[in-house]
Amino acid sequence: MSTYCDTAVGHRKDRNEDCVRYTPLPNAPHDLVAVADGMGGPPDGDVASEVAIATLVGSLASSDVVQTAPGDALETAYRRANRAVAERTADAGSAPPGTTLVAALVDGEDAVVANVGDSRAYRVNDALERVTVDHSYVQRLVESGELEPEEADDHPMSHVLDQALGTSDGVDVDVFHTSLTDARLLLCSDGLTDPVSEETIQRVCLESETLADAGGTLIERALDAGAPDNVSVALYQPD
Repeated sequence: MSTYCDTAVGHRKDRNEDCVRYTPLPNAPHDLVAVADGMGGPPDGDVASEVAIATLVGSLASSDVVQTAPGDALETAYRRANRAVAERTADAGSAPPGTTLVAALVDGEDAVVANVGDSRAYRVNDALERVTVDHSYVQRLVESGELEPEEADDHPMSHVLDQALGTSDGVDVDVFHTSLTDARLLLCSDGLTDPVSEETIQRVCLESETLADAGGTLIERALDAGAPDNVSVALYQPD
């Protein structure tokens, strides 16, 4: 298998509040890939994203159900991450920081993806298939038929999330199953998908010979487009 993980501050942020991680699990044949996009008031969002991913890794590495029920293991890990972020930022007052989190457990060509927030997972082969569904206000408008999908990215409330880790007592975790047969998996923060179109993302992934070429070019495209936010990209391709 091949992997690529990188993140960039962008042009308008003073610090990077994203966190990206790849790690093989010690207790299962699965690899873990994750991207978190921290946000909110003091303490800064980088604390939220780092705590979320550290808790995710720790929970999965000690789980005894990853091999038999990876989706359940992810849901449990996400709920632990939600509590950990809330506890770590409990002194933040009325506007505590939170974080998105998209993560995948990959075993061979089988991937189980979990998501909270608007960081995304895509399956890439001859097309670009969005695996996750954003937890956002505009996504609800799209689902209700009040907004066309192509209008969502330009909507003035496109960054309003329905939920994030660390901002409420409970969290609803979406879990998806996808095959990586003849395909790559892309996880990314909205620092990529806001300034770079899905058509461009697809073209870059298809035209790049290696994951490093694809990931580096995607970050370059976001930076060239102004990169108002931190940009994080993780790519995974099985053997």
